[in-house]
Amino acid sequence: MGCWALLPSWVSPTLLLALAALPAALAANSSGRWWGIVNVASSTNLLTDSKSLQLVLEPSLQLLSRKQRRLIRQNPGILHSVSGGLQSAVRECKWQFRNRRWNCPTASGPHLFGKIVNRGCRETAFIFAITSAGVTHSVARSCSEGSIESCTCDYRRRGPGGPDWHWGGCSDNIDFGRLFGREFVDSGEKGRDLRFLMNLHNNEAGRTTVFSEMRQECKCHGMSGSCTVRTCWMRLPTLRAVGDVLRDRFDGASRVLYGTRGSTRASRAELLRLEPEDPAHKPPSPLDLVYFEKSPNFCTYSGRLGTAGTTGRACNSSSPALDGCELLCCGRGHRTRTQRVTERCNCTFHWCCHVSCRNCTHTRVLHECL
Repeated sequence: MGCWALLPSWVSPTLLLALAALPAALAANSSGRWWGIVNVASSTNLLTDSKSLQLVLEPSLQLLSRKQRRLIRQNPGILHSVSGGLQSAVRECKWQFRNRRWNCPTASGPHLFGKIVNRGCRETAFIFAITSAGVTHSVARSCSEGSIESCTCDYRRRGPGGPDWHWGGCSDNIDFGRLFGREFVDSGEKGRDLRFLMNLHNNEAGRTTVFSEMRQECKCHGMSGSCTVRTCWMRLPTLRAVGDVLRDRFDGASRVLYGTRGSTRASRAELLRLEPEDPAHKPPSPLDLVYFEKSPNFCTYSGRLGTAGTTGRACNSSSPALDGCELLCCGRGHRTRTQRVTERCNCTFHWCCHVSCRNCTHTRVLHECL
């Protein structure tokens, strides 16, 4: 049976490549061992494909870790939310890095993001943060939409709030989303090395960013649309807003190493901490992204490093920024070619009810890295 993909080390190539064609959920631990399969069965946690076949997790098969399978069974409907959150996270990653040398490339097969996830660089930090954020965001939103049987809106904010407003409505359940994300995503991380600490930190940074970007949303009540009293609730940010924040933190990520200070009598848990590589820098906050390894330059193809290079990438010849031909092409230069493009134009709406358009052809100038 065909499989598709999640990621990073806690998911596999199952949910992301063909969600509409064949639902599945896979997971991988940090050692690279992949789990996963789906089976036709009867369950309270169904997925339905385009042919209306009921496809479900088969708990007897080693799809996910034991803990992850238990979480899926305990929360009917949540598998859709997890897969949707991961798909959104991959799209957001591609958007945020579309104009950079590393443009969040993905591929079919068992390693969705390629060899980059085996490194300890900034790009890996972003991948873990955005995928963790995507799951938290999707689960929290699904709770308020009633898509998951085990959670609902966050109704703890009720009653008085201010002089002209009160708490009410349906707040997105960020606490459930964060808790589930921590239990489900972090359970795929094994070991006690620096990579383990880095991955856990970046997972949590993604979740915390979703929480920190929540905003109060209100609705007015009163005669003739007046705003005599407002009912307010807490609403999730868009995943684009979360991605914007995480990209900024990618640019300012902290390079870390094992914490070595403290008493030799301290417990092992106390010793497992991250400290800045430069003692003059402040320790990373829970919102910071962290890494411990220098990134490849991503300029040229390398099978060993798993980098595709920038040859053939479109660039902006007039931009001095990262998308400019000088930086994106790594100084190799670029070629210019023209392309004739036909598009619909001068569209007019006719009552009632159709739109007529002309076909306009123009020449587009394209610049590509050598």
